[in-house]
Amino acid sequence: MPIIDFFFKAHEPGLILLAATICLISSYACIGLLRHAQRSKDHMRMVWTGVAALAVGFGIWATHFVAVLAFRPGFTLDYDLGLTALSMLIAILVCGAGIAVAVRGTSVWDHVLGGAVVGVAISSMHYAGIAALIMGGNLQWNPGLVAVSILSGIVLGGLAFRTGMGRSLRGLFGGAFLLTGAICAMHFTAMAAADFSLCFPLSANGSVDGFWLSVALAFISVLLLALALGSTMLDEADRRRTERERDRQLRDARRLSEVSTRLELALTNMAQGLGLFDANGTLQLYNQRFPNLLGIDSAQDLTGITFPQVCRKTLQGVDADFQDIDVRLAEILDSHESLIRHGGEIVHKFSEDRVVQISHNPVGDGSWVTTIDDITERHRSERAIAHLARHDGLTGLPNRARFNEAFEWSLSKVRENGGKIAVVAIDLDHFKEVNDSHGHAAGDLVLKTIASRFNALLREGEMMARLGGDEFAALKEFTSMDALREFLTRLEEALALRIENDALTVSSGGSIGVAVYPDDGVDLSKLLSNADLAMYRAKAEYDRAICYYEQDMDEHARHRRDMARDLWTAVEQGGFYLAYQVQRSVSTGKVTGYEVLLRWKRPGHGDVSPAEFIPVAEECGAINAIGLWVLRTACEDAASWPEPYKIAVNVSGIQLAQVDLIDTVRNTLLVTGLTPDRLELEVTETAIIGDKQRALHILRQIKAMGVSIAIDDFGTGYSSLDTLRSFPFDKIKLDRSFMSEVESNEQSKAIVRAILALGHSLSVPVLAEGVETHEQLDVLRKEGCTEAQGFLLGRPGAIDWDDLLEVGVSA
Repeated sequence: MPIIDFFFKAHEPGLILLAATICLISSYACIGLLRHAQRSKDHMRMVWTGVAALAVGFGIWATHFVAVLAFRPGFTLDYDLGLTALSMLIAILVCGAGIAVAVRGTSVWDHVLGGAVVGVAISSMHYAGIAALIMGGNLQWNPGLVAVSILSGIVLGGLAFRTGMGRSLRGLFGGAFLLTGAICAMHFTAMAAADFSLCFPLSANGSVDGFWLSVALAFISVLLLALALGSTMLDEADRRRTERERDRQLRDARRLSEVSTRLELALTNMAQGLGLFDANGTLQLYNQRFPNLLGIDSAQDLTGITFPQVCRKTLQGVDADFQDIDVRLAEILDSHESLIRHGGEIVHKFSEDRVVQISHNPVGDGSWVTTIDDITERHRSERAIAHLARHDGLTGLPNRARFNEAFEWSLSKVRENGGKIAVVAIDLDHFKEVNDSHGHAAGDLVLKTIASRFNALLREGEMMARLGGDEFAALKEFTSMDALREFLTRLEEALALRIENDALTVSSGGSIGVAVYPDDGVDLSKLLSNADLAMYRAKAEYDRAICYYEQDMDEHARHRRDMARDLWTAVEQGGFYLAYQVQRSVSTGKVTGYEVLLRWKRPGHGDVSPAEFIPVAEECGAINAIGLWVLRTACEDAASWPEPYKIAVNVSGIQLAQVDLIDTVRNTLLVTGLTPDRLELEVTETAIIGDKQRALHILRQIKAMGVSIAIDDFGTGYSSLDTLRSFPFDKIKLDRSFMSEVESNEQSKAIVRAILALGHSLSVPVLAEGVETHEQLDVLRKEGCTEAQGFLLGRPGAIDWDDLLEVGVSA
């Protein structure tokens, strides 16, 4: 073939090899830099595009001129400096344009077009370089080979860029070899198309000889080698960076997948409903609990709907009245508007089975996060706690706190509309006996049954409450007494009905006291107090179950209640003190002992007579504590006396009814160190007669310790001889009532004489109380009385041992 023959016969093989090497190096550098430019951004892409253009432009130019140096036309060739420089500039600029097209392109054809432009640059540079040859004669061209040379450069250049623009190493080398082929094929085909036979050597000023061209080519070759090495390093760096980026992306993707999975698990399994709304109020993200808690069908896709639409679907889900739904929707949106902007929470009660708390939390860009909590159980618990705080746990009736609230409510109504309010106090009869006889379970049954009946009878303006124990209270708003009496009749009937179950039959009954606002008081405490007083009067009057407050009759009861309260305070705070009244022998006047007398200085009232407060103490139960204090204090005092006189202590009937009185006396003697023979207990026949056998048994046990027993106030009350016969009393105390007229009234003197004679016959000494005159003392002496006490012999008070004198008795 002409081209092959031309290649081997007309060229220096060494220089041809050098040209091919330069061409391959520049092509490799071009493709590597081209790929690096493609991966760069912004201005760095322009920089690397220019560097790639220099690499391939220099490479094309150097390859051309080395190949021309290898050409042997038969004469020496010189080169025009300007055209030679122009040919280099053409190569660089046109290659730069092609590379820019390939780098900025996004499709395969963009890459092919860029390579074709580089092929045009190869042809343009070659023919410009041929034009730079200085020679004479006429250079002939083969048009067909010229066309083939140009097409081969364009086609192979396009294929080179299409192959080299990939990311693989194979693509890099493939593109480099194809671009080398484009340069070499174009050059040698074009050189074969030229006929130099009619040309001859010719020199001109400004020409470049072969030596300097060789120097320039050597420099360019070194530069190309550096660019090739640089492109290799850049390509390797890009490859590693790409791998790192890919690994990072893979790690990020894996981490993102894990986070997404965890987020999905969290959203799916969280107890709260969660929804994310954007700045336009559109729902962007939500979990399954979000529609479930709002009562919206979970099959619906809520993504993209607005907050008002969510609210509307919620109202439709709770069967809201569709005629009213727009009004309700407007109210709900209004209540949420401020919370969405500023944050906060609100509670919505859809039914007894669904109460939710909705919280809005602004994000800052106008969007917000909504969370929904199901607080149904908490709501129920709070309601139960609130109910317990105002209701009795056993009966379910309102308690005192709720009763107070109801009274204030009724009071405001009555003050505004007129009318009256009845405050009713109710106490069950014999309830303690039910507990004692049948147990507390039976007592609870009675209370619950009565409460149920009370609830069933209530009408508008009426209320029942349990204040504690078996105490109930009622309120009744009324304008006529007939209405009040009808209400009280219903209460009485409910109390009178028999209570029956498998193991219990009880007829409870109850006592009812009534106080009326404003007649009997204007505040609840006063009205309740007055109603209680009336109720206690009803309890005392067995023929009446209902009593209205009456000031004159109930103030006495109030006085006793106040006194009972103060008595308990005195017990707790040590408000009592003792006085001692001397007892003397009638015949000799010597001291035989002292009687202990209890004294109480009531705060705000002064000294109170024992005859007034002892019955109250017995009634309220304080007598046991008072009696124990008197016994122990008296024994402690007596144990410290310088003389071993007897000490006489009164014992009430309630104390005598307690079996533990035996242990009380024994322990007191043991603790105080008083010998039993110095203690004398005084009891009345009235205290004995209630349970005679029990009382006498207790007295025998105490007497067996060595303690003396005296029967007090003899001659009054029962004064049964059977009592004297049944128990060997150590002393009979003659009541003071017989002494006031003994010196002038024969009947009184006869009674005194009879009692003294009885004592003589039973060998029981007699002590006369209330001796205040010498005449009374003379009568006692003549009739043989053993001992006496009274103002004549010594007034009650503290014992002054230094001033103690014996009262002489004249014959």
